[in-house]
Amino acid sequence: DRPDPPRALQLSGVSGTSLSLTWEPGFDGGLPQHFLLRAEGPDAPPPPAALVTSGFALTVGGLRPATPYDVTVRARNARGDSAPAQLRGVTSGNETGQKNPRNWVREEGAGPGGVTSQ
Repeated sequence: DRPDPPRALQLSGVSGTSLSLTWEPGFDGGLPQHFLLRAEGPDAPPPPAALVTSGFALTVGGLRPATPYDVTVRARNARGDSAPAQLRGVTSGNETGQKNPRNWVREEGAGPGGVTSQ
């Protein structure tokens, strides 16, 4: 079966140039799963890029201060994608850290593997 959507998607941290997110995995459909994160808004990773992780937390960086972003996380296994879990996050008004458009993501969750762009 396809996996269930991630649960309890929430912001775990906000800065002027990044949003940190955490979630809980849903049922994996009996197969190994990973998660695809997309952020939509100014300076977000351009479509069709998706940030991929086997963990349960990511930080999306290189964003604009005081700007809303629509974030979607889906689970994927060999049978397909789950329905999306969605939230809207807003970066803070203070820019901290140097903006680097190639530094979109930092993996913070546990789990094997790393983060790739897909």
